[in-house]
Amino acid sequence: MSGVIGGALWLAFVVWRVTDFKTLAWSTALLGFAALVLMPLLLDLIRLDCETTPRLLRIFRAVRALQFPAAALLLASCILPGGWAAALLASPWIVLTAMLAGIGGYRLLRHGFQPLGSLCQDAGLIFIAVGGVWTLADRLGLHPLGFGTDIVQLTAVHFHFAGLVLPVMTGLIVQEFPSSRVATIAGWGVLAGVPLVAVGITSSQLGQTHALEFFAALVLAGSAMIVAFFQLRLAAEIRWPLKVRMWWGAAGFSLIFGMSLALLYAARPYFAPLPWLDLPWMRALHGTANALGFAFCSLVGWRLARPEVSR
Repeated sequence: MSGVIGGALWLAFVVWRVTDFKTLAWSTALLGFAALVLMPLLLDLIRLDCETTPRLLRIFRAVRALQFPAAALLLASCILPGGWAAALLASPWIVLTAMLAGIGGYRLLRHGFQPLGSLCQDAGLIFIAVGGVWTLADRLGLHPLGFGTDIVQLTAVHFHFAGLVLPVMTGLIVQEFPSSRVATIAGWGVLAGVPLVAVGITSSQLGQTHALEFFAALVLAGSAMIVAFFQLRLAAEIRWPLKVRMWWGAAGFSLIFGMSLALLYAARPYFAPLPWLDLPWMRALHGTANALGFAFCSLVGWRLARPEVSR
């Protein structure tokens, strides 16, 4: 129910604030979409794993109770200019991302680096804390390392989607194809690619070679495309209900499209077949495809495929 109410709030925000998908208002809206709409779906998927120990269950229940008010306050924070008032409103969301990282870290300590499917999901829960830190920086109006407002905000958005949803979805794919060496390679590629992209962009910002940013994009985008192909493979299997297959199909094609744009954007110093593909267009096309196309459709599909999460 919180996801439905959150979706209504988010749509109202978009109608009120977003006039052009290429502007900062849209990346702000994508951050709100992750908090209000995607997070309830993702929490449904990880709930069963958190019920294995009393400690995890207590933390998870606290996260569940905090999710909607924290997301609503984050959306309210995004209406204000960067500063202490905006940061104060966003602080419950920052706390929530830290709690999720605690869940991921605790689970990681219990099972170690195997199985890979669990590791991917735990890594996503840990990575979201980085998204929380960059969200705080954005809401304070800070510019770490000289990054502009665009990059600060998009980094926060990146770690809510590529940092959280993509590793969790990759973990589910790896669990579905445990004997596939290709799926295993994709899993490790996503785990390495998320932090590599952050390092590569930072390296470019500090005036170092652009090669690291391009290599990082190649690792993450290539691995994500493999995940997309496996999701399309699942969508082609008749053992799943048609509605599940439709959601997964949309998610797979959206991820391929979004990551193709990411590769083209990262390759722009060497190869620029789309010279108009600048940061505003990446926000409009890549951001939208990954958020509404991949993340939302994939989460809905997996939730429908696992009816036990609704109990």
